[in-house]
Amino acid sequence: MYGIGGLVFLLALSSSLAQNATHSQIVAGMDKLFEVVDINNNTFVELTELEAAWERFDADGDGRVSEAEYEQFGTDHTYRGIIFQEMDYDGDGYVGRAAIMGEYTVMDTNSDNTVSRGEFDKYYTALVENAILNYGHLLG
Repeated sequence: MYGIGGLVFLLALSSSLAQNATHSQIVAGMDKLFEVVDINNNTFVELTELEAAWERFDADGDGRVSEAEYEQFGTDHTYRGIIFQEMDYDGDGYVGRAAIMGEYTVMDTNSDNTVSRGEFDKYYTALVENAILNYGHLLG
């Protein structure tokens, strides 16, 4: 599950990333993302912070983010479409709000109810790498 954090990640990726991005390039993109999601600047991501980010993306308030809403808040870069595809598990063109809890649970590997920077980076690195692996052929 990648949910809203994955959507927020879209904003942080640089348009200069190429299809064969290195691990260090992906991790470098985490700096901006972490700043965006860590609203209270306590160096941890809390569930309420992911929920607040979700509300910014869910423009029509229907509890799910459509590809159009995702595109509205994203930057124009190579990975834009494939990251959404990676997050849209059932292929219906939406990422549901329920994904937030699942995403947060997966990120919080030590179950302390906060996501550290290390946990955060590991999760999003896997998101981008999986998107490239699974959908990179769509990049042209």
